[in-house]
Amino acid sequence: MVKRRFILVLAVLLLGIVLLAGCGDKQEEGQAVIKMGTNVEFLNRDDGIPGLEKAYGFKFDRDALTTMKTGLTYDALRNNKLDVAMGFATDGRIAAFDLVSLEDDKNYFPVYNPAPTIRKEILDEYPELADVINKLPPVLDQKTLTNLNKEVDVDGKDPEEVAQKFLKEKGLLPDEPELKQGPAITVASKIFTEQLILGHMLIDLLKAHGYPVEDRTSLGGTPALRKALESGQIDACWEYTGTVLMTVMKEDEITQSDEAYQKVKKWDAEANNIIWLDYAPANNTYTLLMTRKKAEKLGIKTISDLASYINGEENK
Repeated sequence: MVKRRFILVLAVLLLGIVLLAGCGDKQEEGQAVIKMGTNVEFLNRDDGIPGLEKAYGFKFDRDALTTMKTGLTYDALRNNKLDVAMGFATDGRIAAFDLVSLEDDKNYFPVYNPAPTIRKEILDEYPELADVINKLPPVLDQKTLTNLNKEVDVDGKDPEEVAQKFLKEKGLLPDEPELKQGPAITVASKIFTEQLILGHMLIDLLKAHGYPVEDRTSLGGTPALRKALESGQIDACWEYTGTVLMTVMKEDEITQSDEAYQKVKKWDAEANNIIWLDYAPANNTYTLLMTRKKAEKLGIKTISDLASYINGEENK
């Protein structure tokens, strides 16, 4: 009797091992859980993970999804703590850490071109100011802004130092500024690297042309800057077309740069007396990142490839 019970227990244990091995095989076949890293905003916003999953027809396992500060996702990928992570297309760590951006082959992510925004009252006070500032956006293409971000995030340089050096190299700082008489222009920025660089560029450019300036860089996130700009607590800041379009105007995403720019420019001028100056060619949109080694191993080049892998379709 004891022997029969022992044999029964052994059989059950062996069956359990076989079943577990079967689960493991399924994971090897492409149904393994992908470890995804994201910041909280991208996890919840409509143009983030919810919309991405819907557009591409897959779903990240929430038990394997880690929320963290944006800057930490790059290090986590490099150290193989994540398989995939969200990032920003102009981040200098992408190339420096040998990461790859998965192609958005369904053209899902909206455009986020940066542009200086300024209160109309300030432009009325200084009519020539728009021409001064508009010399800056055209020289900020994708490669340039990515390299500037790298100088701070990878090389450890100070954002203000990087901004001033760039302006000098581009010949945008006059030798002898003509001092302007009038109210100080309060320039603010958000708290991440690119915004700090852009904010200091605008401050240094204005100071070099003789304008009185107050520095309010690192003021806060989008809601804080937007409230301050609309209320007149600040006068100017760099903003992204897609950010205002979707988080402020509550409009659907737009994937064409000029279309998005014209829409936010018209709306802000009419509704808030906020003027959008020229936008930069750089597009700091969201992107999904993997290490080059991991992406090549799994044969993933596009977000559709990732969706197929997660759905277990890559071998079908």
